[in-house]
Amino acid sequence: MAMAEKGGVRKEEIERVIIAELPRLMAESPAFRQQLIGIVAEVFVRKEELKQVLDAIRDLREDFSTRFEEHSRILEELSKRQEEHSRILEGHSKRLEEMSMRLEEHSKRLERHSQTIEELMKRLDEHAKRLESAIGGLGARWGIMSKESFRQGLKGILQDIGLKVERYLDYDPEGYVFGHPEQVELDVLIKNKTVLLVEIKSSISKEEMHTFQRKVEFYEKKKKIKVERKGVVSPFVDPWAKPVAERFGIEVYTSGYDVRI
Repeated sequence: MAMAEKGGVRKEEIERVIIAELPRLMAESPAFRQQLIGIVAEVFVRKEELKQVLDAIRDLREDFSTRFEEHSRILEELSKRQEEHSRILEGHSKRLEEMSMRLEEHSKRLERHSQTIEELMKRLDEHAKRLESAIGGLGARWGIMSKESFRQGLKGILQDIGLKVERYLDYDPEGYVFGHPEQVELDVLIKNKTVLLVEIKSSISKEEMHTFQRKVEFYEKKKKIKVERKGVVSPFVDPWAKPVAERFGIEVYTSGYDVRI
């Protein structure tokens, strides 16, 4: 303990002596002064070296700032270009969408025109066949073509529009239809279980309209049923025959294309 105090006193004494004598020694002894500066220089950075370090740090900071600004400028320019490209792309997309809409509209118009042309062609074809049927009926009426050929042609038209055509034949021994025993002949049109009895003729008179009505009654008696629909198909119907048809509820068609079931 005594030695520690003694050592402590020595240290304090040394410090007191250095503090008291150091200014004088620095002033009076150049050698001491140089030696002391050398010792201090080894421990502390000189002012010039510190300035160099600070200058280097400043240069690095300035270089970093310059590079950062340059990079920011480049990034901003790239961003502007990207934005401009986006606007251009958006414009092209809108134009492409408009062109697509116009093309779709043109396609729809073309489709409508095609449908109209197709419908007109169908109508023209139907009118041509109607005319052909009328001419055929006129030819059969005047003996230019056989009545059976006309009937077969008209039956073909009925089949073309989706009607099933069956021939009904039966013998009338009592002569109910013609006033004497004779075979009775009728055409039966069928579609979706709906039945229409018809008489197909190149022309029909008032008397033939009465005969057709008796054929229907004969058919009902033989089949033991009530006929719901009956009609005649002829391009030439005598005006005097029409009131008879109305009285008996007989449907009159001047063309096979007019038949509806």
